[in-house]
Amino acid sequence: MKKIFLIIAFALTAAFADSEGIFVDVELLSGTHQRAKFLGIENDTVSLGGYIQNKFTVVKIAKKQFKKIIDEHGNDLLNGSPQTIPSSSSVASSSTTALSSATIAKTDTVEIPKQDSVTTEKKVQQPHKTVLIAYTTEGVTQSIADQFTALTARILMESGENLQIMRKSDIQNCDDNICIQSELASHGFKSIYLGEIVSNIKTDSLTLNLTHAFYEDSLPMLHRASVNVSRESAFSDAITNNKLKNQLLDAQGKETIKTKKDRSYIHIETDPDGATISRVDDEAICKSPCTFVTTDTAKFTVHAYWNVDRHLWGASTNIIPLPGDTVHVSLKLKRVAPEIRILTFPEGANIYKANSPITKRSKAIAQTPDKFPAYNMGTDSLLIRKAGYRDTLVSFFVAPVSQIDLSIDLEKLTNFDEIEKQKKWLHDKKMQTLGEAFIGGAAGTILIGSLMMYFAHLDYDDADEIKKDLKIPGAVKGKNYQDKVKKNKKLVDQGDNKAIAGGILLGTGAALLGVGLYFYF
Repeated sequence: MKKIFLIIAFALTAAFADSEGIFVDVELLSGTHQRAKFLGIENDTVSLGGYIQNKFTVVKIAKKQFKKIIDEHGNDLLNGSPQTIPSSSSVASSSTTALSSATIAKTDTVEIPKQDSVTTEKKVQQPHKTVLIAYTTEGVTQSIADQFTALTARILMESGENLQIMRKSDIQNCDDNICIQSELASHGFKSIYLGEIVSNIKTDSLTLNLTHAFYEDSLPMLHRASVNVSRESAFSDAITNNKLKNQLLDAQGKETIKTKKDRSYIHIETDPDGATISRVDDEAICKSPCTFVTTDTAKFTVHAYWNVDRHLWGASTNIIPLPGDTVHVSLKLKRVAPEIRILTFPEGANIYKANSPITKRSKAIAQTPDKFPAYNMGTDSLLIRKAGYRDTLVSFFVAPVSQIDLSIDLEKLTNFDEIEKQKKWLHDKKMQTLGEAFIGGAAGTILIGSLMMYFAHLDYDDADEIKKDLKIPGAVKGKNYQDKVKKNKKLVDQGDNKAIAGGILLGTGAALLGVGLYFYF
């Protein structure tokens, strides 16, 4: 890497017109030889100067990369005393960064020496804490990636970052971003930027992804920002309306710069009119037909729904905003019957509505895996509970689609107090369920007992009617008279049996009710 860098960086230094520094012959550990201007050594960093595209540029390379630095008198400056960079108006006026594909290497940021009328000293440079990993590409030429790296580096340096630029290939034994972040963090870097450019063939655009890992403690705080630019005019589009700067601010977790041109207008009409327009992060924006404003630049989803007496009509569409312009959308609503399908791992968890605390009397609306209809659009929440696992609160957006899938991995309980608390709830729940069973049984028993007592009363009434007939004067020994006597006796016996059975059932029901109430409360 250093070999390629020096060959390109000092190809134009054959005839220096400026008196800055002294000419030296440089030899790197890789065996590369080069003639350049020596500006000094400070903090184990060697400063060399040269002209790139007719601009005097200062390049800083770690001292350990050099084998020797010999001046015109044959002196070895590498092991000599550290030098300070002499002042010169040519250096102050020249560009200190002309980043291109030639300068994407392990170079330090350039600091312009402060001019003084009597003497000039180079500002003491602090150890590097920020690094920008050059943009990687997917379907994009490397030169475009290098130029975006240069633009990003310039904005970072203008914001005061003490920046160092590297490629992923400079981090040995690392193939992914996590490894790169950990490796750089172990070397003292607190702020790490990783760039990526992805080509979007369908929209003929480029997506710039910038990931920022900031280390305050041992774990990083991660921010990821993306911006889309036109493929044909990528660079002009990137700097228009502060797109690239806003991407950096977003990656740093800071508030972006808002301008009127950033606003997009979305006009929505529906058939029929009067539908509620919503986004996932906003339950109700307006009623169609309507127009709303957004500052989003990336694609998002809009839902339209019309709900009457649990009959739902709805439609959804994806929208790509046009900054400074209006997107017109027309939606035809169709009959939909949304269902929420819940899977848990493991299965067999109870599902409760999350609008109130769960008690032993709370009723589960379903048990996983299961699905149930949704009638109200917007944000909703459910609580998942299973013995031996931590309660899980699930929040989701109910959209006008046929099915909403929710998949939840349950976490095992390990805390002793939480386990005991759940065991007590389960015990109380079982007792309450048992009490409900006893109360239900008591209600059935009392009902049957009451029916038996009622039937006994009917038998007694019939027996009384027959008894009245027997009091009428007639042939006592006649056949008709004797039949009535037998029937009267039979009805009395039946009534007695039914009354006894009814009384027993009523007593049993009362006992069951008492036990049930005891368990329930």
